[in-house]
Amino acid sequence: MIKSKRTIFAIIFLFSGAFLIYSSFTVSNVNAEDQITAPDYFAVTLEGKPVSLSDLNGQVVLINVWATWCEPCRDEMPDLQKLQNEFIDDEFVVVGVSIDEKGTTQIIHDFLASENISYTIWHDSENRFQYAFRTIGVPESMLISKDGMILHQWKGAFEPMSQDTILRVNSALNDMPFEQVNSENLLDSDFRLSLIIAFGAGLLSFLSPCVLPLIPVYASFLTGLSVQDLSAKSKTSKSKFGITMKRGLMFVLGFSVIFIILGSSVGYAGSVLLDAVVWIERIGGIVLIVLGLHLIGILKIPWLEKQLKFDLSEKTSGKAGTFFVGMAFGAGWTPCIGPILAGILTIAASSSSILTGASLLSIYSAGLAIPFLISAFALDKFLLFFNRIKSKMIWIQRISGVLLIGVGILLLTGSMTVLSNYFNRFF
Repeated sequence: MIKSKRTIFAIIFLFSGAFLIYSSFTVSNVNAEDQITAPDYFAVTLEGKPVSLSDLNGQVVLINVWATWCEPCRDEMPDLQKLQNEFIDDEFVVVGVSIDEKGTTQIIHDFLASENISYTIWHDSENRFQYAFRTIGVPESMLISKDGMILHQWKGAFEPMSQDTILRVNSALNDMPFEQVNSENLLDSDFRLSLIIAFGAGLLSFLSPCVLPLIPVYASFLTGLSVQDLSAKSKTSKSKFGITMKRGLMFVLGFSVIFIILGSSVGYAGSVLLDAVVWIERIGGIVLIVLGLHLIGILKIPWLEKQLKFDLSEKTSGKAGTFFVGMAFGAGWTPCIGPILAGILTIAASSSSILTGASLLSIYSAGLAIPFLISAFALDKFLLFFNRIKSKMIWIQRISGVLLIGVGILLLTGSMTVLSNYFNRFF
């Protein structure tokens, strides 16, 4: 039984904080978007006539960017046609924007005829859509209100005839706030995928050579007990658990605060540099590829091999002191786990959202914290696990490098949505 009120408060703080971040995201995904004005985007019809979004003022518009070579785009177009037919007598229009290159007008016509697609089609061979709406690939879709406000954005393929989509269109047509939202649909595939990547990155950071071998030292420091005492199965097990629980949670909370601050900061930077988000993704992709090559061992970046040193010879000064030591360790770990952490920070920056940045780094911290606490509680079992895995740590690092290069390539080529599409199909 945990007797300390401070420990109970820490547990409540961690769980309620995670819940608030999740809840705030689900609300802001609708409400924040309500405040975004759609750009006055220009394109041409397939006959070459100039058109713009402002021509459609007074109508609810679902604008979808696609290409004839994009399989997910082709798959969702029949349902986009059904959606247009569903609201054929209302002030609603589906606009498909093809980014096929110049000289492909006949190919586009032939494709539309073969699929019986008759909703409005525009052509944007220079892909100005990407810069106007800050998209990263195809397909992407946006629902725009009668007065030109972006109500919702779908990154990647979606289900045009789903109840969620129909409710959104009805809400927009009736100028009513959208409240009947299925939380599973709201937490879109891109964000769910990012959460999984972030948690996996936390686990990989835990398994990194600068964290895993030092777990016994950290546990000894937190409890004030020797490694031998911690790993021994004796009468002190209950007191060992209590001490580790109290101080371990404060330690975890300390380094989590550091990472969440980092995530919020890069998310804010991305929101300030909103017009440069494409470049953030591209440059970030290059950086991640370089860092991945470093983890594999092809390149060597010496400063990433270093970490701050701390004197662990003295016993920690209570739970409050452990919190600040956790913050210090968060800063000390950062250079060593930098390549993996940089991947999550790049995704956070490209999201252009403080809340998303904080959420991703919260999940990253959880991926690092959970195995850390489990290992500290059951140090005897951890030592057995470590003895088995230590010879394979170089391969864990190389696998991390390969995954980092993969994410870097997706960001560099603007193909993150492709992975999201496959994820969305299976999950």
